[in-house]
Amino acid sequence: MRRVVSRRFDFSRSPATRAFVLVAHAATVGLVVALPLNPLMAASLALLVVALGLKAWRGLDDALAGVVLRSDGTLTALARDGRAIDGTLVAGSVALPRYASIAWRPDGSKGVACESVPADRLPGAAHRELRVLLRYASSGDEAGDPASQARASMSAALSALLWPARRWR
Repeated sequence: MRRVVSRRFDFSRSPATRAFVLVAHAATVGLVVALPLNPLMAASLALLVVALGLKAWRGLDDALAGVVLRSDGTLTALARDGRAIDGTLVAGSVALPRYASIAWRPDGSKGVACESVPADRLPGAAHRELRVLLRYASSGDEAGDPASQARASMSAALSALLWPARRWR
């Protein structure tokens, strides 16, 4: 029987994510204004983009405060209001050098939640541990350590691009 490794990660707020939301929505408003549209249509589309940007900006405050991740693929999400939500990892988690994304399903729910973890939400060593634990927990290898950490994390990401899986085996 394999020993389950558990690690808690406490997230901070991300200035990089806030900057991305601001720049992305400002650029979209600029593109809408530059389109050859009826002025009333352009104004209404720009207003819609601004409203969606404000919703995304406020949604950043609802991000998780932390997560307890286990090597068997289970996790406990820690909400900002103090609630603990148990769940399991699902396919779709990504672990890149400066970015990680945790795709998980809360117990008793049909939907999938996704938590974005850019490098500035965790200290460097903790972000590295999160990426390794995500790769290990999502590898599907129950016999022991995964044969290749790269294959465990990259095969799912590349399959979304219709990359042939045989090249990574």
